[in-house]
Amino acid sequence: MNRHSVWRGAFWLSIGSFASKLIGAIYRIFLPRVLGDYGVGLFQMAYPLYAILLAVSVNGIPTALAKQTAEKLSRDEWQDAERLGSWAQFILGILGLILAAGMELSASWIAIHLFGEPAAAWSIRALAPALTFVALEASFRGYFQGHQDMRPTAISQILEQVARVMVMFPLAYHFLPSGVDKAAAGATVGAPVGAMVGMVFLASERVKRGRWSLRGRFPGADLWRLLKVALPMSLSGLLFPLMLMADSMFVPGRLRLTGLTLEQATARFGQLSGEAMPLINLTMVVGAALAVSLVPAIARAIAGGDAAEANRKVDAAIHLVWLLGIPMAAGLMMLAHPLTGLLYGESGATGALQVLAMGSAVLAMQQVMGSSLQAAGHGWIPVRNLIFGAGVKFTLTWWLTAIPFWGIRGAALGTVGAAVTTAYLNWRDWVRIVGAGTHPFRSMTWPLLGTVVMAMGLHVWLNGVTIGSSYLAVGLAVPVGAMLYASVMILSGEMRTLLDALKER
Repeated sequence: MNRHSVWRGAFWLSIGSFASKLIGAIYRIFLPRVLGDYGVGLFQMAYPLYAILLAVSVNGIPTALAKQTAEKLSRDEWQDAERLGSWAQFILGILGLILAAGMELSASWIAIHLFGEPAAAWSIRALAPALTFVALEASFRGYFQGHQDMRPTAISQILEQVARVMVMFPLAYHFLPSGVDKAAAGATVGAPVGAMVGMVFLASERVKRGRWSLRGRFPGADLWRLLKVALPMSLSGLLFPLMLMADSMFVPGRLRLTGLTLEQATARFGQLSGEAMPLINLTMVVGAALAVSLVPAIARAIAGGDAAEANRKVDAAIHLVWLLGIPMAAGLMMLAHPLTGLLYGESGATGALQVLAMGSAVLAMQQVMGSSLQAAGHGWIPVRNLIFGAGVKFTLTWWLTAIPFWGIRGAALGTVGAAVTTAYLNWRDWVRIVGAGTHPFRSMTWPLLGTVVMAMGLHVWLNGVTIGSSYLAVGLAVPVGAMLYASVMILSGEMRTLLDALKER
């Protein structure tokens, strides 16, 4: 096996994920201009339910399959690994097809009885076919990740988003004369088309290996173990979309207690989920990539009884999260108002974005620590910790959203509170189970200092420099901040840490 290091795999996934999210930002930026905040709210309402169905069916499979594949390859059980991957892909395809049919047939009931917004039914129907394609994508990605070959996953992410953007805008414009609900559904069709393109690419890469086959012994014991490993991971993945779905169900209602109409409350929800969250997701790219790449490496280290090696990998991963996540979070907080105005044509999402940015780096750390515990064979612990985090989120969101001063920022603060709670509990349990060796706060010093220098420079730039249009000033603020931060990192020697981490062992 061509074994790349964890960091090389994370590098590929970061590139793929960042490019994918950057392309996705195109529709996030321009969609509100086409559909308006109300249309974005309808567009977003379908996604929490979709994410829940994915979590139940496939979200834990890539990680579990990667873990089990890596363990088999470490024991030179090549044929067993290939047979397991083939059957997992077949079964997930059937499951995705069943769920897609169920979501399609129940769309009207869901829109009326769960969301209280009948107009969302069209978007739910348009999104349903994506379940089949994404289920197959998940099985292929788990196979490649188990071989620590992250390139196919990265390329498929980019192809998926390109196809999505190419389809959604023509359809949104085409259906706009028929109503905003139809236009939102037209935009939603981009998701299943993009997923189909990504799935076809991954399937072609899988076929090139020439090992796909359902012949031979049925791997019943391996599939049962795969299910047991995937179950807590799926539940862990399920809780976050459940929180998002709960937001879509009760946040608009809580906002109406502040005096907003149903349409205004839906629009505020659209600003949080459709405008602020996509920008926050950009800051979490590295954390998500590291979380995926760590699983097979930590599984091998733990299987070999090398807890010190597992600790070193986790410590280095958290260091990278701080190096890249802290300055990105600070930059979003400082540029929130001009950035949302520049991207969306108005700055209604500013407050929610600033609150979410405060916890974005911690969200990334939560992902890393949760995946590390799962790879170490303790998959139920992140689920338990996320339940505690969800309790914090629901409490803060329910209480604060109905207060006029907080409004939609209360829902954002609930998300931050959940991230802080879950990240701390995951780290505490990792130290208790695997042993001391990770020092997450020790590696924050230079990133924090560099971020302070960057923030001071950005303040001077935004308030003391006059150049042409405000668009140009905001656009140049990003490279200016990046150069200031990079200068501190180079002088402190931290940049060498980042470069060394991306090299192969």
